[in-house]
Amino acid sequence: MFSRTLTAALFALPCLAADDAWIRVNQIGYLPDDPKIAILSSDQPLTGEFRVGDFHADIGPDAGSWGPFKHNYRLDFSSVRKPGKYVVECEHATSPRFAIGPDAYKDVPGKLLEFMRLQRCGQNPVTGKACHQQDAIDTVTGERVDLRGGWHDAGDRLKHMITTSYCVAALFLGDAKDEARWGADLVARLHPSADTIYVQIGDDRDHLPPETLWHDDQSDYGWGPGGPRSGWLATGEPQGPEYQNKSTGVANLAGRCAAALTLAGDLDKAVSLYKLAQSKPGCAMSVPVRAPYYYGESTYLDDLEWAATELYIATKDETYLKQAISYAEQAGESKWMGELRHGHYEFFPYVNLAHWRLYPHADKDTQAKLAGFYRAGLERVRKLAEQNPYRLGTPLVWCSTNDVVALATQARLYEQMTGDTQFRTLGTEARDWIFGRNPWGVSFVIGVPEDGDAASKPHHLFYKLINHLPVGGLVDGPVYKDINDSLKFAPFGEDRLARFQSDVAVYHDVFADFSTNEPIIDGTVSLLLLLHIWEM
Repeated sequence: MFSRTLTAALFALPCLAADDAWIRVNQIGYLPDDPKIAILSSDQPLTGEFRVGDFHADIGPDAGSWGPFKHNYRLDFSSVRKPGKYVVECEHATSPRFAIGPDAYKDVPGKLLEFMRLQRCGQNPVTGKACHQQDAIDTVTGERVDLRGGWHDAGDRLKHMITTSYCVAALFLGDAKDEARWGADLVARLHPSADTIYVQIGDDRDHLPPETLWHDDQSDYGWGPGGPRSGWLATGEPQGPEYQNKSTGVANLAGRCAAALTLAGDLDKAVSLYKLAQSKPGCAMSVPVRAPYYYGESTYLDDLEWAATELYIATKDETYLKQAISYAEQAGESKWMGELRHGHYEFFPYVNLAHWRLYPHADKDTQAKLAGFYRAGLERVRKLAEQNPYRLGTPLVWCSTNDVVALATQARLYEQMTGDTQFRTLGTEARDWIFGRNPWGVSFVIGVPEDGDAASKPHHLFYKLINHLPVGGLVDGPVYKDINDSLKFAPFGEDRLARFQSDVAVYHDVFADFSTNEPIIDGTVSLLLLLHIWEM
């Protein structure tokens, strides 16, 4: 009787005989010290060697079935460090071309910022035209308030301050100060008095016909087509005329705004926002009007910690340091890490950057706690990741790329804080997922790399109406199939990625799929920050 191992060997096919074999890599490439692991996938078992330049090795053991493929192999070429352009080859299966070198990512941040400039509201440097100059009318008082500026949140035209506040702070930390200041001007205007902060400009009435570009917006918020939009005041209580969110306070929004404005140098406004955050613990959420969907953020202690930390760094007032440490201990670990599901934006922004910012200023015992918070979350994610060949350990919920980038960021920050390299491969493989080392073989950054296979038909009005590709935007990314199946879409048309869809997850590079292919400003900025941190 044949042993199971011998039977598998006899019936395995060499790479050249596989009719449906695919090699997935990070299409941007790798820094010399990066772990470098490609994935070879097929519906048939394979044997043989793979090559990367002069390097060659056996494809190794079958890592098992996952997603659209029954057989997957992890091709480790980490020892290849010489700068240059490469492909991974296994007989007739060949990967896209990628770079290895210290400057592999040098052009990517500029592309990400190109997208952010396109998203600007008010005076747009890409179109050369003004938009939304009447923003906004307070939904509580009916008074006009100046809420011009900032960025359109995604492929539509409304503005969420939950994401805008984060983007401003993260852009400053990512050394993109010019773009950060564009958003900081609006964040300062969100807080015109001590007890006031606005959470949203516009709402889902934006999604009614007609579809137009930023500067031609004819949405009617009750003051005529193209007139002023609603400025939603964060009340600290559930809001919405028909469907209501579950808001409990304003500390998440006010705390994050305080951190952002501290980084912008507006300390008076930042201190006022911090006091507001402390006085109204809980979370402000985005406001639904026509449909029941909203950003249901549930955490705020991380934002109080962030505000106190930035205020301490700016002022050296020990009171802020003590408060930051207290909030850090209460915030603890990121609760979503190690889970398979979470609510829409429930744990935004998914990585507690305040732990990293606080770490150099804390005492040794506190530093150990902060590192422990990061480590515990990473350990839980790693346990999930080891169950599939792509080593994906984050939930495939709506805006899944946010979770993936957050994981990679936390892994990198933990290593910088502690010198412990145990999560380097986990973080690198998460980064690589974004740039094409995924079952679809697609970079989730629109048009990046220019000569690769990247998202190309995004859910964005500039693409649909004038065929202007919003290059540099990070799209939502794959979702569990049941999430996608539960939504109502316009006809997709031809699905060029049909071969790679599965019961695990789907991703459609089509305009109609707003759940997987809509670019988001927060994810784009998070990726910019990750790339900045990676080379620090």
